[in-house]
Amino acid sequence: MTGRYGRPAVALLAGLAVIAAWNVLRYPPQFGYDAIDHIAYARGLLDGHGLPDGVGEYYTPPGFYVVAAGAIWLGEHTGVGEPLRLVQLVNAILLLGTAVLLLELARLIFPGRQLLAVAALGLLAFGVLAPRSAAMIHPEPMSLFLSTLGLVLAARMIVRSAWTLPAGAALGVALGAGQLVRAFSLWTFAVVVMTLLVTALVRQAERRRVLVSLGLALAATALVVGPWYAYQSHRYTNPIFDRPQLQKPLWERRPATFYVDVPLVQLFTSPTRPHLDNRFLADVYADGWGDYYGIFVWRSEHGSPSTAERRSLVAQMWLAIVPTLLLAGGLVALIWQLFARGGLRASPERLLVVLMPLAGVAGMLYFTVSYPTPDSDTIKATYMLTTIPAWALCFGFGLEGVLHRWSRLTPVLAVLLGLAALSGARLAIYGSPLGIL
Repeated sequence: MTGRYGRPAVALLAGLAVIAAWNVLRYPPQFGYDAIDHIAYARGLLDGHGLPDGVGEYYTPPGFYVVAAGAIWLGEHTGVGEPLRLVQLVNAILLLGTAVLLLELARLIFPGRQLLAVAALGLLAFGVLAPRSAAMIHPEPMSLFLSTLGLVLAARMIVRSAWTLPAGAALGVALGAGQLVRAFSLWTFAVVVMTLLVTALVRQAERRRVLVSLGLALAATALVVGPWYAYQSHRYTNPIFDRPQLQKPLWERRPATFYVDVPLVQLFTSPTRPHLDNRFLADVYADGWGDYYGIFVWRSEHGSPSTAERRSLVAQMWLAIVPTLLLAGGLVALIWQLFARGGLRASPERLLVVLMPLAGVAGMLYFTVSYPTPDSDTIKATYMLTTIPAWALCFGFGLEGVLHRWSRLTPVLAVLLGLAALSGARLAIYGSPLGIL
């Protein structure tokens, strides 16, 4: 692995493994988002009760819960003190698998650019959101892994012109499996389909082979996830997310402040609920880089974070400004390179990186506007977890570009990003033993 990805990347993988292992051992299984419902779903399958009927997470596909039930069964039959920790272990392994897939995705789309790949992996490891999510009993880490696998398989097909039946079938199985875990995987499905269609458009000589592979992938996806959608359609009204919506037009469900208001004073002094409720950009920033909902660094049922916890979260909000600017700038630069400079014809696979963040934001907006809540409950950054690999590659692209144009900034960026990584590690490790952070 060292020869394939380089020593810095392997060192980061080792560090991520340590963080993930610590969280498996220390983070209470019942503390995660909707953990009681997720555990009840898996336990119901294990006990032979079948899928939940209109309660809890009944609208969520069963892929993760089947694996979780197997992990619980194994824990109970091997004498593990807390069988639920084996479910957390599964998510930790999936996180590490995602990290390796991210490196492979970087190698395929940006070959030979080790700095970009290492920077992307660093954002995944120390960006708080992915390690925190993997510590929970939650389907999102499995969705993240399968989504990233789908991106890798699609990129490999495009880069290597591997328009074979096995490649198309494997891509379809990965995309279908992702939808069997979480409906948010539909964003990945849409991005892959659009990218392959564009590839067929710009590569006329390969058009027929691309479209045949795409058709096979669509068929395999339908074969894998079709039974679930059929069951949901028969059992409920909505096969994707069967929850009641407000009886008013979509554009009237949220006020204008939801979209444009960013309370900077509260964001950088009190980045915890309820100070930013129903402010989309501020909520996503505070939860994506910190712990807005009080599920990891602090406990929301305690009312408010302690002085030390608040200090750590506030520091993180400031330190996250630089990586945020770099990943946003990297996305803009990639869009410019693809469309304004004609790079799309030469590298259509880069469309995977460009479209994933855009699809994630658009999908998240549609979801949270469709199902508004007074406490921002539908604006959790975890819902966009599958976009993290693409954002990470944008971050690496942005950092590489800045260092290339303004090399004198290297020492400053090294210090700022180093501090951001230390702060991120502090917030990504539950009950951090790293007191100096």
